[in-house]
Amino acid sequence: MNQATIIDDAMLRAYLSDSLPAEESARVEKALRDSSELRARLEDVRANRGDGQLHTLGAIWRRGRLTCPSRQQLGSYLLDVLDPDYTAYVKFHIEVVECPFCHANLTDLEARTTPAAAAAQTRQNRILRSSQHLLGDEGRV
Repeated sequence: MNQATIIDDAMLRAYLSDSLPAEESARVEKALRDSSELRARLEDVRANRGDGQLHTLGAIWRRGRLTCPSRQQLGSYLLDVLDPDYTAYVKFHIEVVECPFCHANLTDLEARTTPAAAAAQTRQNRILRSSQHLLGDEGRV
């Protein structure tokens, strides 16, 4: 049984509305790349889903990403400088809701900040070592 046969119309509707978990969404995308039959079914589902699914409150919130923290807030989350209540919300949004947009933003921010943080720490250590002899006994640990 190939992947296209185990993906039903309900799963395709969920895929179109961005409401599948990341693993399932990736599986559907791979199957769509591999199967022209499945792509045709997807177009049928898209054409026949009607406006009801496009204008629900949930669909509007998902499309507008109204519950997503900003990129700046995600950066503050990584630095652990947010208000504790908002930190809990961002953690819930990332770990429980599994928002693919925020997860991608967070992954990108982590990739960008890790080398910069390491370089800053290395620079700080180099400056400390180069001037430690000037501090005498007070600067020794």
